[in-house]
Amino acid sequence: MKVNNVHINICEKSTRQKVIHCNSNQFGYGLVHVLTHFDKIFHRIDIAFGIELNTLNAMRGLLCHPIFRKSCYLQFRGENETLSNEDCEYLLEKTQPTTGITIFSKLSPDFDYKRILHFSRLRVPNLGKMPLEDLKALDSEIANLGNHQFTETDINEFLHHWIKGNNRRLRRLKLDGFKEAPDWDILLKDIVYTEWNPNERGRYFKSKYTDEVETIDCENGKDFKNKDGQLATVVHHSEFLDFLVWHEKFPE
Repeated sequence: MKVNNVHINICEKSTRQKVIHCNSNQFGYGLVHVLTHFDKIFHRIDIAFGIELNTLNAMRGLLCHPIFRKSCYLQFRGENETLSNEDCEYLLEKTQPTTGITIFSKLSPDFDYKRILHFSRLRVPNLGKMPLEDLKALDSEIANLGNHQFTETDINEFLHHWIKGNNRRLRRLKLDGFKEAPDWDILLKDIVYTEWNPNERGRYFKSKYTDEVETIDCENGKDFKNKDGQLATVVHHSEFLDFLVWHEKFPE
């Protein structure tokens, strides 16, 4: 592949997956040339980056290029790595993702969750000990949080917080850690709820994280409304607890 008179060796390509694998020895200058070239020839380009934390020090010079500030989505990668506040702040500053982030690494014990609560799409499989007050400050549309410390009592407090008119952007909050159905008496304490009424909403909730659409069966969900009459459902499925807000009560 030749871009701006720079030859880049192609190791492998897949037309079905629309993926090109370039020679890793050419990663630094090759990536910048390819991205800047695409940025010139396309009217609009949405870039998503996945960055291995153990390569961050080697990439710091590269990430200073302004093309990386055109990113829409950022993945922090590294199963055996720990994301520090400093590295998180640095990567967010250099890439400035507009849509969302995924953090596949562990978080440092003093991690500042407030710096990630505003992203429209948020996925953190290893959430750790996020304070309940930070969960109540969540400003995402869709958040998928795993390995957390929240109990039914915590979630009950969060639901009461939403009922009072907070977390207005939220469309879906997905929490793992519920292999068995939760204790509904605790989770829904002092909340007026109803079982599913087919005349009130559809059975299936459609959730679009980025490109793919997920369908959630809400037949066994518990329904309630906030102070403004907005309908929501909390439902248990598999090992997940889903909190869903219906803006289309009968999606196609």
